[in-house]
Amino acid sequence: MKSTTNTKQIRLTRLTPAYWRITFDNPPLNLMGPEFVLQFREILTAWKRTNNLRLWSLTAPLKASFSITSDFLAKLEDLTGIPLGPTGLAAWPDILVRLTRTPVVSIALIRGRATGNGSELDLPAT
Repeated sequence: MKSTTNTKQIRLTRLTPAYWRITFDNPPLNLMGPEFVLQFREILTAWKRTNNLRLWSLTAPLKASFSITSDFLAKLEDLTGIPLGPTGLAAWPDILVRLTRTPVVSIALIRGRATGNGSELDLPAT
C-alpha cells in the first residue's frame, strides 16, 4: 500500500507502513527556509502518530543536490517566528534533536554533496 503526500518542497512517500521516503525537492539547491522547516515538522508530527514506522530514507532527485542550503533571501522573522518545537528549542534545532532521538532508522541517500543543513540532516543517519 503506497500513498504519497505532495508538498511544495518536501515529498513524503509512505512506501509501506514501516518505511517512509522523505524527498527534498526544492531545486536547484534545496533551499531551507521557513516553509521547508514547517513541512519537515509536519513529517515528524505524522511520525509521532504512528507506531509502525521503522525506517525512513532521506533523498533528493538525481538532478538536484542533496545539499540543503539556508535560504538567505527568506525573511528572518518568518523563520524565527515559527513557534518553539516540543523540545523547547527553536524550529530547526528542534527538528535535528528530534531526529537524533527517534527510534526510527535513518538512511541518507546522498548524490553529490551534503553541506550546511544537509550535513546536519545526514548526521542522525550515520
